[in-house]
Amino acid sequence: MVRRLPQTRRGRVCFFALSLTLAAALLAGFGVGMNKTANAQEPQMVLSGTAVGGKAGASPLSKAPFNHQKHEAAVTNCETCHHASMDACSSCHTSAGAPEGGNVQLSQAMHNASSKMSCVGCHQQATKKQECAGCHQSIAPGPQPSSCVNCHKDPKAAASGKAAPAAPDTVVIGSLSKKYEPTEFNHSNHVEALLAATKKSSLAQAFHSPAGIVCQGCHHHTPADMAPPKCATCHGQAFSGDQRPGLMAAYHIQCNQCHKAMGIDSPKATDCQTCHTAKK
Repeated sequence: MVRRLPQTRRGRVCFFALSLTLAAALLAGFGVGMNKTANAQEPQMVLSGTAVGGKAGASPLSKAPFNHQKHEAAVTNCETCHHASMDACSSCHTSAGAPEGGNVQLSQAMHNASSKMSCVGCHQQATKKQECAGCHQSIAPGPQPSSCVNCHKDPKAAASGKAAPAAPDTVVIGSLSKKYEPTEFNHSNHVEALLAATKKSSLAQAFHSPAGIVCQGCHHHTPADMAPPKCATCHGQAFSGDQRPGLMAAYHIQCNQCHKAMGIDSPKATDCQTCHTAKK
């Protein structure tokens, strides 16, 4: 014989069971109690920026593909970028600038090199890493005229077929020939070290893909696809009135500051013969 629960008690049991089912469903949805983290409900790839406003005399810039998923893995929380709300950047930062966005235009919000919340500013922080600082300390922060196409890629444009300029294995520097023997600079060794540093992250690989881009850390005023002139072309023997250092100062600033930024031992300022062999 089966015992039946009183109707009121049976109702309470059903209500309790339904409550547990709903609670379990909610907890599962938020990943609570099961050591799971809720996945971000954002697209893997979005397009940001504007298709208007290219460089004078050139075609308009394409919109910039933005890999949302890859950037999620690089930040601790959504507020790193979505600092005011979870709405699209353009809802506050319009092309013309709007009060709700502090009158900061969309292009400024994306390209402000001093802001940690902008694309350029966030990437700029990464250049302070030791393996990057040697070159980037002498490169002005912010997007360079030649770097726009790294983000604003035209999907219809053909890939550049330009190769990096031929580089010598060794460079002989004889500017102090009155006191010292010429110094042999192992050029290929330095190029290989810089190329190795650019392969340590997907961010570095994306922004160092054009041929010869790593050369600009030292050859700072030469376009990436052109062979650089001799340093003495711009740096005279003595300090010039336009704030350019003299040739000897340019060499020593470039070498020593790069080594210091990258944590590489450099000789003391008075220890010339570590690099220069005295004439007999």
